[in-house]
Amino acid sequence: METAYTHRWIRKFRILTICLIFSVAINIGALAIGIAYLVQDQNDALSYPAPVSRMAGASEETTKQKILLHYSRLSFRELAALLTNTDFVEEGYRKRDLALSILVSKHFFHLEKALGAALSQKRVFEVEGTPFPLFPGLTDDQFQAIVRFAYLEKWPLTGQGLFALLQKNKRPQEASLAQAFSLTPEFYALSALFQKGQSQADLIDLAVEGTWPMLESLLLEQSQMLDLSVEKRRRLLLSYLALQSKAAARLLIQTDFDFALKRLEDKGILDLLLCIEKADAPPFRAFCLELLKSSRSDPIWHKSAELLYRAEGAEAPQPFDRCAVLARFGLGAAPPPPSQPIAQLKRHHTVQEGENLWKIARQYKVTVDQIVHLNGLEKETIRPGMILQMPDQ
Repeated sequence: METAYTHRWIRKFRILTICLIFSVAINIGALAIGIAYLVQDQNDALSYPAPVSRMAGASEETTKQKILLHYSRLSFRELAALLTNTDFVEEGYRKRDLALSILVSKHFFHLEKALGAALSQKRVFEVEGTPFPLFPGLTDDQFQAIVRFAYLEKWPLTGQGLFALLQKNKRPQEASLAQAFSLTPEFYALSALFQKGQSQADLIDLAVEGTWPMLESLLLEQSQMLDLSVEKRRRLLLSYLALQSKAAARLLIQTDFDFALKRLEDKGILDLLLCIEKADAPPFRAFCLELLKSSRSDPIWHKSAELLYRAEGAEAPQPFDRCAVLARFGLGAAPPPPSQPIAQLKRHHTVQEGENLWKIARQYKVTVDQIVHLNGLEKETIRPGMILQMPDQ
C-alpha cells in the first residue's frame, strides 16, 4: 500500500509542477508585453513630429516624378484611358492632369483644338531635366471635351504631330492624314507660295522631305511680313534642294524651268540632277536635253545623259560621246563652241524644212546609211533645225 500511495503523490506532484511552469510562462509573457507597450509610449512621448509642410512637399515631389516617368512610357491610347482618372495626387492635380501632360508633350495632342480655345494657364514641371507642361484649373466639363476629342477625332494631333506621322509613314500617304495636315497653318504658309495648279501631294512630299523647324520658320516669317514673290519661292525650294529633296527638284523644274536651267550654278544643277532618278517625265527629259545642248561642265553633261538613258532602260555609252548622245535623242550634232572656228569642224548640214535623208545624201554625194551611222540615228527621221555631221568624201 505504501508503494501505491507513494506513486499517487508522485503523479500529483508532476501535475502541479507542469501547471506551475505554464503559469510562470504566461506571467513572463504578459510582463514582456507590458514592458513593450511602456517603452513604446515613452518613445512616442519623446519624439517630435516633422513639420507637415516639409513632409507633404517631399512626398508630393516624389509622387509627381514617379507618375510622370511612368506615364511617359505609355501609349497614346493608354494615356487617353487615364483622362477619366480623378485620383488626387497633389497641389490640385489629379492623375488625369498628369496623363494630359504626357499626351501633349510626348504625343503632340492638340489640346487647344480639343477645347476650342487657347489656354490661359500653363505651368512647367521638370523631371530629370525634362520639362512637362501642366494645365491647372481644367474643369470636369473640359476634361469631358478632351476625352471626346481623343476618342472621336481620327487625328487628334498638332501640326507637328501630323508632320511626324507623315515622315514615319510610307508613301503613298493615307488620304485622311494628308488632308488633316493640309489644314494646318504651317502647310498653308507653304502652299501659298505656289500656284493653285500644284498638286497637294507634291507639296506634302516637299514638306516632309524637310524639317519641322523649316515650316515653323516659314510660318513665322509669313505672319510677320507676307511675301508671296517668286524669289521667296525660289529661296525656299533651294533650301529644300540642299537637303536632297526630290520634290523640290520636281517643283523647281515645273515652276521655274528657265531659272533652273540658266541661273543655277553648276553645283546647284548637280544637286538637282542627283535628286532625279530618271528623266522619264516630260519636264525632266526636256531639262536634261537642254543641259546637253548647253555649254555646262562635263559632269552635268554626263549626268544628264545618264538620266536620259536610264529612262529608256539602257546604260549610257562609255567613253562619253556627246555628239552620239545628242544624235541618240534626236538633237543631231552639237553646235560648235563660240571659240572654235567653223572651218575646223567636219562637214555639217542643218536640216531645212521639207528635207529628208535621201535628198541630203544626194547633195553631199554620200549614202543614207553613212549619215545614219555617223550621227547615231536609229530611225531615218529628221526634223528641221537638226545639225548632222556629213561623212568625208
